[in-house]
Amino acid sequence: METTKKKSRILGLAFLIQFVTSFTAGVFVLPLATGIKSFGAPGDIGLTMATIAGNAGLIRLNIIMELVTAAGVIFLGATLYTAVRKRHEGMALTAFGLYVLEGALIAFKMLVLYALLVFSRQFIAAGSPASMEPMAGMMNDIMSYSSKMLNLAFCIGGTIFYVLLFKARTVATPLSLWGLVSAQGITAGVLLGLFGSEAPIFLFIPYIPFELVIAVWILVKGVNKETVI
Repeated sequence: METTKKKSRILGLAFLIQFVTSFTAGVFVLPLATGIKSFGAPGDIGLTMATIAGNAGLIRLNIIMELVTAAGVIFLGATLYTAVRKRHEGMALTAFGLYVLEGALIAFKMLVLYALLVFSRQFIAAGSPASMEPMAGMMNDIMSYSSKMLNLAFCIGGTIFYVLLFKARTVATPLSLWGLVSAQGITAGVLLGLFGSEAPIFLFIPYIPFELVIAVWILVKGVNKETVI
């Protein structure tokens, strides 16, 4: 019984940690550091570079927070794997692998962001020549594409995990269904982006509070002790 409670807390904390770091970094820190609104694209890359160069501390803070997010995603994947592997180990292992891929892509994206910070400071030191802007634009495009790919990895892995959570009744059925259904909105948005169309924000909104809600639920209520953990 005590072991089940302990592992429930670990699963709840895993959801909570990666939600807090990713939400704070993406919604507050990065927009302040770059001047680009959440879910937005840079209008003037030269102005964006100047903003980045002037906010090196915030960029570094964002990188640290996102690396914590990357570790949190992998930890969450491992915790979910232990929670549902008895239902279907092959599917659970596949989902865990996709969460590892997501974490790796987050780390890669942060390496590119750091490169953009260094390049932006060189851009300012050189007098902001227009000839340097295409390279910065390419770095931004790489980060944007990395975001789409890591979200796709999350969507596939998350869908598998939420199906297994639903089948195992690990958490309340409405919660697992919420995660399963809302993840499909993100999938649709990511696929639209990959094919060059702008995804409407409403596709992403239903999932945004989900991880916070399920984290609090698990921390307060725990999981079904008869399932997996």
